[in-house]
Amino acid sequence: MKSFRESIGGLRVTVLGAGKSGVASTRLLKKLGADVFLSEAKRIPLYLQEELKRLGVRFEEGGHSDRILNSDLIVPCPGVPLTNPWITRARAIGIPVMGELELGYRFVSSPIIAVTGTNGKSTVVSWIAHIMRKDGAIACGNIGNPLTSQNGAKNPLVVEVSSFQLETIIDFRPRVALILNLDQDHFDRHVTFEAYRKAKARIFENQREEDHLILNYDDPNVRPLDALARPKVHYFSIEKPVKGAYVERGRIFLEEGKKLELLDTKSLALFGAHNLQNALASALASYLMGTPREEIREGLQSFRGLPHRLEYVGEIDGVKFVNDSKGTNPHAVLWALKSIGEPVILIMGGEDKGLDFSPLREIIGERVKKLILIGESRNKLRAVFEGTVELSEAENLEEAVELAFREAERGDVVLLSPGCSSFDMFKNYKERGERFKDAVHRLGKNQL
Repeated sequence: MKSFRESIGGLRVTVLGAGKSGVASTRLLKKLGADVFLSEAKRIPLYLQEELKRLGVRFEEGGHSDRILNSDLIVPCPGVPLTNPWITRARAIGIPVMGELELGYRFVSSPIIAVTGTNGKSTVVSWIAHIMRKDGAIACGNIGNPLTSQNGAKNPLVVEVSSFQLETIIDFRPRVALILNLDQDHFDRHVTFEAYRKAKARIFENQREEDHLILNYDDPNVRPLDALARPKVHYFSIEKPVKGAYVERGRIFLEEGKKLELLDTKSLALFGAHNLQNALASALASYLMGTPREEIREGLQSFRGLPHRLEYVGEIDGVKFVNDSKGTNPHAVLWALKSIGEPVILIMGGEDKGLDFSPLREIIGERVKKLILIGESRNKLRAVFEGTVELSEAENLEEAVELAFREAERGDVVLLSPGCSSFDMFKNYKERGERFKDAVHRLGKNQL
């Protein structure tokens, strides 16, 4: 019987969605000799249409048609839910469905470290790749470079995986899997927290006894997953010594058969309890992959973080500005507020994902001087926080920055941590973060 790798040539494959992962899947499938049809609900940019024509890929745009079902295999982008009517119809008539993550996995031979969780995924993926850079480790996956773009890679792959991607895995099996934390997110797709948690837990579904699973011991939604695990389980904790990585008396330790001291927590360039957890997870994963202690220590100290994640933007007249545009759920806002000791003027709002913001009332009441709301979720957020904190609204992000600065006093921090998606006003969280930084820089020039 032919393997999937051998039989892909000549198969009729429909790729649903022309985003990054869809385009990467199309390129890989065409390279492997498949007959590819790309279907996109929106318009396909002209430059991409030209590439598809050069590759000999048939495509449709501005909507889907029954041509999708004239296939031997369907590869949906992560943004296409399994409840999509075309996926439902395909499955009903026996057409197999394979996500981009699974497709990419079938055509790489590199060892894989896979990272998931509600928050911190991109930071940990980048941090591990930074620590393991002498091994040529590559950060990829949901961080922006699809796994299907790594065909033929020989170096270790550090892969960010989302719950959307994990819904469509079949055999995906990382050597090391990490679950950083779990809190409410993406209820617009998963509906319930348990469904979301179950999707995340699929990251270790195919692991074997010789593989490794790293869990956050301090997270009550993560730690119990060890009961379901077949691989070797390791933990990280900022609260107590555990088998794995932990903090004790202000120093980071690894304990896997023997106790290894790494460094003082004050040596880390990133601040906040959540980044301390990220450091522990990154150190432990690197260690389990065989990285020497000295390289781990150096990599922990020299990593400077990623844009839009508690990114210090600057200071104007004693008021600091921090960009946390990647904070797209309540859990991220909570950690951001816990990480800042000064009084905060908080800018929140955007596209609602159906999440419950009421758990933030206590910390916002304690830490936030003023809350400025933007975006389509303004009314929902006002209803949640009315009476908890002084509220204002702004028509756009630039207006919110100006209002925050007028209300701020020396020693305050203006924090953008939206708790919502960006798609009501921006292309993505990166554009939102850049607009915030631009607004701050313009404000600084006007104060000169």
